[in-house]
Amino acid sequence: MADFLRLLEFARPYRRRLYLAFAAMVVYAVSQAGFNYIVKEIIDRVLTKGEGLYQVMAAVVVLSAARGAGAYVSALLMTQVGQSVVRDLRERFFGHVLRQSAAFFSRRAVGQLLSRLTNDIAQIQRAVSETTGDLVRESVTLDRKSTRLNSSHITIS
Repeated sequence: MADFLRLLEFARPYRRRLYLAFAAMVVYAVSQAGFNYIVKEIIDRVLTKGEGLYQVMAAVVVLSAARGAGAYVSALLMTQVGQSVVRDLRERFFGHVLRQSAAFFSRRAVGQLLSRLTNDIAQIQRAVSETTGDLVRESVTLDRKSTRLNSSHITIS
């Protein structure tokens, strides 16, 4: 956990993008919860009473657009933050390596250093852009899913 918090310090200069990505994730989660409500409306009003079909269709289109936009914007911004953090880490690493003595390079193979850099930085990029984004997005969505399970009126006979 300490490593993750340390990694978030590198994302601090990009916190505005992170806030926008979080807002887009909330839009995604709210639209997902809206779909749950629409399914209830389809069952309660459209299928049983035959009313409200056009309103439900319009709501599905609007919610689909909001969900798609939220997913796209959050993924785009999280990827940008991840790539920016990786760029900063690479610059810092190369600066550190360039300041090392000749004895340092005689003890370590350059290929080994580059291999470690490539692998470690790729894992960091995945953690910042994909894993963190998915964690936040699904956490917000999971909160909304719990309300869906309690409000279901579907009975199986």
